[in-house]
Amino acid sequence: MAEMGRFIAERGVAEEMFRLAVEACPSGMVMIDSDGKLVMVNSEIENQFGYAREELIGQSVDILVPERLRAQHARHRHHFTPSPETRRMGAGRELFGRRRDGTEFPVEVGLNPIRSGGHLFVLGVIVDISQRKHLERVKDEFVSTVSHELRTPLTSISGSLGLLAGQWTDQLPQSAARLLAIAHKNCQRLVRLINDILDIEKIESGRVVLNCVRIDLLQVAEQAIEDNRGFADGYGVRVRLDDASIGAAVSADPDRLVQVITNLLSNAIKFSPTGDEVLVAVGKSGDACCISVRDHGTGIPEDFKPRLFEKFAQADGTNSRQKGGTGLGLSIVKQIVERFGGRIRFDDAPGGGTIFCVELPPWDGTDGGEIDIAVEGSPRHILVCEDDPAVARIVRTRLERAGLVVDFAHTVEDALARSSTNDYAAIMVDLRLRERDGMDLIVQIRTQMHHSETPIVVVSGDLERGRGDRRAPQLNILEWIGKPIDFERLIAILLNASSPAPRARPRILHIDDDHDTLARVAHELSTIADVISADSSESALRALAKDRIDLVVLDLLLGQHSGLDLLPDIRDGFGSSIPVIIFSCRPEDVPSDERLNAVSKMNSSLASLGAAVRDRLALRPPQPVRKIT
Repeated sequence: MAEMGRFIAERGVAEEMFRLAVEACPSGMVMIDSDGKLVMVNSEIENQFGYAREELIGQSVDILVPERLRAQHARHRHHFTPSPETRRMGAGRELFGRRRDGTEFPVEVGLNPIRSGGHLFVLGVIVDISQRKHLERVKDEFVSTVSHELRTPLTSISGSLGLLAGQWTDQLPQSAARLLAIAHKNCQRLVRLINDILDIEKIESGRVVLNCVRIDLLQVAEQAIEDNRGFADGYGVRVRLDDASIGAAVSADPDRLVQVITNLLSNAIKFSPTGDEVLVAVGKSGDACCISVRDHGTGIPEDFKPRLFEKFAQADGTNSRQKGGTGLGLSIVKQIVERFGGRIRFDDAPGGGTIFCVELPPWDGTDGGEIDIAVEGSPRHILVCEDDPAVARIVRTRLERAGLVVDFAHTVEDALARSSTNDYAAIMVDLRLRERDGMDLIVQIRTQMHHSETPIVVVSGDLERGRGDRRAPQLNILEWIGKPIDFERLIAILLNASSPAPRARPRILHIDDDHDTLARVAHELSTIADVISADSSESALRALAKDRIDLVVLDLLLGQHSGLDLLPDIRDGFGSSIPVIIFSCRPEDVPSDERLNAVSKMNSSLASLGAAVRDRLALRPPQPVRKIT
């Protein structure tokens, strides 16, 4: 008994410690049962949402979600419940909480399933990210200021200093000429820093659209070498193209590819000893096309290699610091190359120095650039993810005949690069892509905010393999189509998915025990809505339970009962978002209540009722019930 008592006491202490830990947690914590009801909240939830604890326990978790997002939230819960797992809810989506006073604030939500006694509970961690969003806006405003207010005058100053240095140096005292050269050099350095910051910001925010066309990698390399020869001469370094280089066609954005090679050459030149050479080579690396840049410097310190491609990363060695630079060049290179569906790697060069190698997929016979330019703003812009170029071209031809505009992606990396910078009306995915599974691609596409709800059609020779994937229920896949492709069915699905959704006609419930009035109101409102007539409280409640109702028109008298008796049922049982218009022959009986909107049978025409209905439907989501005269 003593052992049992000690066990109970220790368990009680542990539970109390756990309760205190939950209460002290700086993040909001809620526990939700399988029906979506709140069974536990901590004090931070009270602080965040403005509710007292007793107001939340037993309520649906929807009380914390803005009304405009509740349908989306219900879909997320529906997908989560069948196979719950620890994850962030709405990853890649904008999530908001709704305070007691109706105001909204941005949040991040983590979900952790817990099973107890055969029941499923979900522990949710809610973090208010208002401050983070504010800082992001401040950062964006700063970048905008740099772009518009700082870069323009700096360009002018740099050009003026360059003109003076080029034409008037001989007429200035030696000390003045030296100061002018220093000013010009540092001004150019500042311009490069600002351009790098703006580039990295645009790339990370997805505002860089890559217009890819067929490019001969050898020709681009030769041009980049020529463009950087003057820079190399300033360091006393030669730049040479390897004689063994061969032509290689890739699909890339010409300007951005030149930026990649220029950044690599710039680094190689700066870190090469005076009198040495930088060697550029173009060739093949397995199935990929490769351009490599080799320097003969001191190499990359071992402890710095893991951070080489990070933003603002620079080795701490004295020599590295003396070379200058922003520490952004390699980060920009990596992000651009990955947008092309390629990768960048580096190795220690034999005899000293470093070799950087950019590997890009070979050109596949499709002209992506023409597609990108042609479809700007197109409402029927489709992404087709298919690893067989021959099949992709057939799909493109058939879909274009149906009025759809098609982009191609033959690898997961290429698909993610395109989807991250384009808004597609629909996406078609083959489950077998080069080196990766199509389901992996769909999972990653769903994390992109602008494609969290984009219709996705899966095409495969073995649909059961995809349908059996445990992730499939959460991915909201529109259709599964087998091979050979039924193009008529595929085109119909894509046309329907990419068409603007027609707005459903509103449904109005008119409750009145006078059948003549029911008929006249139904005729008056039939041009703007579907009218459901109810002549009793019982038939009204059945209609509310069965149909989606957008507005209620209510008479004050229903036989021996008051129509106002239905208001609590309409509000509490069927959602406070349904507006109510009181349409009565006895306006003097309408109580003085700001929640009511009154239109009189005697003093107001059916046309006035129609105007009031149009006004209420145009203001969705409306106030619950209000009175006007």
